[in-house]
Amino acid sequence: MSNNSIRILTGLVGIPLLVFIIVSEGFYYLGLTLIVSFFCLWEFHELFGKKGYGSRKIITIILSVLILLVSFMLPSWTKILFLVSVFVLISTEIFYKNRNPVSLFVSISGLLYITLPFVLTFELINMYDFKPVLLIFIMVWSCDTSAYFFGKKFGKHKVSDISPRKTWEGSIAGFVVSVIAALIYREFFPEWISFFDAIIIGVIGGIFSQIGDLFESMLKRYSGVKDSSELIPGHGGFLDRFDSFIFVAVPFFLYFAYIKPEI
Repeated sequence: MSNNSIRILTGLVGIPLLVFIIVSEGFYYLGLTLIVSFFCLWEFHELFGKKGYGSRKIITIILSVLILLVSFMLPSWTKILFLVSVFVLISTEIFYKNRNPVSLFVSISGLLYITLPFVLTFELINMYDFKPVLLIFIMVWSCDTSAYFFGKKFGKHKVSDISPRKTWEGSIAGFVVSVIAALIYREFFPEWISFFDAIIIGVIGGIFSQIGDLFESMLKRYSGVKDSSELIPGHGGFLDRFDSFIFVAVPFFLYFAYIKPEI
């Protein structure tokens, strides 16, 4: 079976499951975030581990799990726990025999890069139930899929040497499809977002999902690997699949929490 066939088959199974979990919210979604963040953080530390900087992954993952559990059940304590987690990482690094400030930076960066976006999706669900999180997923998937296939078919101009297979033709297609996906999604929930909201959201999704993808590609190139792992058949690792999702979640939250209420 070709890689594309495996990729499509995995998508046919995984996408409906993810949609069901997101719409179900509650402990189903909490379970998803715990699993995804666990593997993403593991892969993130493994990437830096190839350069000798990823040895703090166990304590970082434990702190991430605690942050997610607390933010889900006692959201008012989330900021405090983040600060405590940073203090714990700093304190433990001091007592490591092979202490390395770069490893400390990697661990703190992992919490900000991976754990924080999932915490913000809890906030989005508290504000608007599942709708914004499902929209993030749909736009990211639409952008990624259209950019991949359109770029493979028509792409001629490379975006960056970070990821040689990514082309401007595919990138533009992904951006346009992201906006279209947001506008179509708006038709199902017209009372939630306006036409203007949908365009802005589509632009955010189309831009930041691709930046997130390129950022992760930069990490992989730095570590000298093609995929973050091989845990997802045809798709690489969890970080390969959720790199765009976690990058889009932050500007999404900022828009819905601070900009949308004012317009």
